[in-house]
Amino acid sequence: MRLRPGTWQLRALWRLHVGVAFAFGLFSSGLAALIALTLVINAVTVPACEAATPAPPDFEAAPFAFDPEARALVLGQALVNDDIRVAYEMLAPEVLHVGSLCEIGLENFRSLTGDGQTDVALDRTLGGDTHAARSVGPDEGRAPVFGFDPSNDLLSVSLQLTPRQFPDNPVSYVRVTFLRDGRVDWIGLDQAMTELGPLRVFPVPAYADVDAFEETEVVVGRAPWELGGTLTIPRGHGPFPAVVLVHGSGYADRDVTRGATKAFRDLAWGLASRGVATLRYDKRTLTHAMAFARQPDFTIDDELVDDALAAVELLRQTQRIDPARIYVLGLSLGGFAAPRMAQRDPAIAGLILYSAPNGVSWKDFAEQVQRRVEADGEVSASDERRLDIAQARLAAMEALAAGSTAPHMTVRPSHFLDRADYRPEAVARDLPIPMLILHGYNDKFLSGEDIVGWVASLRRRDDVVYRLYREHTHALFDRRPRSGPDLRPEIHVGSEVISDIASWVVGERPAGTCVDLQAWHAGCRGGPNAAFHAD
Repeated sequence: MRLRPGTWQLRALWRLHVGVAFAFGLFSSGLAALIALTLVINAVTVPACEAATPAPPDFEAAPFAFDPEARALVLGQALVNDDIRVAYEMLAPEVLHVGSLCEIGLENFRSLTGDGQTDVALDRTLGGDTHAARSVGPDEGRAPVFGFDPSNDLLSVSLQLTPRQFPDNPVSYVRVTFLRDGRVDWIGLDQAMTELGPLRVFPVPAYADVDAFEETEVVVGRAPWELGGTLTIPRGHGPFPAVVLVHGSGYADRDVTRGATKAFRDLAWGLASRGVATLRYDKRTLTHAMAFARQPDFTIDDELVDDALAAVELLRQTQRIDPARIYVLGLSLGGFAAPRMAQRDPAIAGLILYSAPNGVSWKDFAEQVQRRVEADGEVSASDERRLDIAQARLAAMEALAAGSTAPHMTVRPSHFLDRADYRPEAVARDLPIPMLILHGYNDKFLSGEDIVGWVASLRRRDDVVYRLYREHTHALFDRRPRSGPDLRPEIHVGSEVISDIASWVVGERPAGTCVDLQAWHAGCRGGPNAAFHAD
C-alpha cells in the first residue's frame, strides 16, 4: 500500500526540484558565460594585422577611378579612432615587400594621435610651405591631393593630425600614397614637420641681391595643362640671357620646396643677381595631379618635355630676353630628359645637366642599388625595401620589354618603356650645342655609373664642361647651422654652383682639360686629351 505524501513532503520535494534546477541553471549559465568570455578574449587578443584581409589587386581597373581625398580621410579616421584593422585592410601587402602585415606595425601610429583624442586636420603641405589649416571631422572638408609621381605611379595625399585635448602640442604630418587601384602603398610620417613644424620663413641665400631683380607671375603652356610660373629678370634694359628650370621626378612646386629648402628659388635669385634671367613653374604632376594620374598612358614628354618647351617659347616672346640665348637647366630626371628637349627644339642655346642620371638599363640600376646597400655594411629594413623595389622594377621591365604583362604592376608601362628606350647621353652626343654637366660627390641618389655614362659619351667634345663638387649632395646644396629657435640647418644651393652656371651662360669656359679627379673638382672641359682618371 502506497502512502500519499503530505503537504510538508510535497513542499520539500518541490524545493528539491527547484534547487536542482536552479543549480543546473547556474552551471549552464556560468558555462555559457565562460565560453562567451573565452571567445571575446580570443577575439581581442588576435592582432589586427592577423585579422585583416586586404583587398586583392585590381590593376585592370581604370587608373585612380576613386576619390583619393575621401579614402585618405577614411584611413586617417581609422588611425585616430584605433580602427587599425580597417587601416590594414586598405594596404597593398604585395608591394610593401613584407612577409606579413604585422611587420608594418601600424599600431605605432597610435603614438601620433594621443589616446584617441584626435581630430583629423587637413592641410595642403607643399613640402613644408604650409598654408593655414583647420580641424575637420570625418564628414567635413576634404584632404587635398598632394601630387602624382609618374615614375612610381603613386598619388599622394597629405594629412595633418591635430590633438584635440592638447591643441598646443605639435601636430603630426602624415603622407598617404595610393596605388592606381585605390589601395594604400605607404603611410609616412614627416618627422621634421611633426617635431619642428612647417617652416614659415625661408631665409634669403647670401649670394642673392633681392634689389637686383624683379619677379612677374606668368602662365606656362595652354589648357588643359596650363601652369603657374615666375619670371625672374634682372633690373635694366637687357636683353638678358635666360634659363628655364626643369624639375626632376615626382611632383614639386615652382621653387622645388622640400622641407626647409627651395632649390629653384635659390637658383633663380642667385642667377638673376648675376645678370641671368630664369623662368620656373609648378610641375604638371602637382597642379594637375588627378588629371595626369587618370590618363591611361603617359611618357616623359607629357611629364617634362612639353612644358619645358612651352616655357622656352614663352621666354622667346618676352621683352628684355635675348631669344638667341635661352638655355635649359634640367635637375635630375629633368637633366635626363633635357637632350630630348634640345632635339625637338634646335634653337635652344645650350643645356645644363644638373645631377642628371644617364640612360643606364634597369638591370644596371638594380645592381647599383645592391652595391650601395652592401657598401653601407649593415642592411636596414629601408635598404631591403630599396632592393626589393629595384628588383621588382627590373622584373617589370624585362617582362614589358618581352611584350608580356609585368609581374610588378605598380608602374605605368608606357612611362617605363619610354625611359628604357631612351639614352640621353647618346642623344646629347649629336647635339651641336654646348653643355654644362654638374654633379655632387655626396649624391646618394646617383652613382659613379651615372656620371661616367656622360663622360664616356661626351668627353672628346671641348664644348662640354664638367664640375664635380666635393661636398655637395644631389641638389648641389651646401649647409650651415641656423641661428634662432629653428634647429634645422640653413640649406641653399652652393654659391660655387651659382657662380659656375652664371659664368658659363655668359660664355666663360675653364681653360683646363679634364685629365684627373683634381681637375674635375676644379671645373674642366672635355677634348681629345680628356682622360678622367679617378686617381
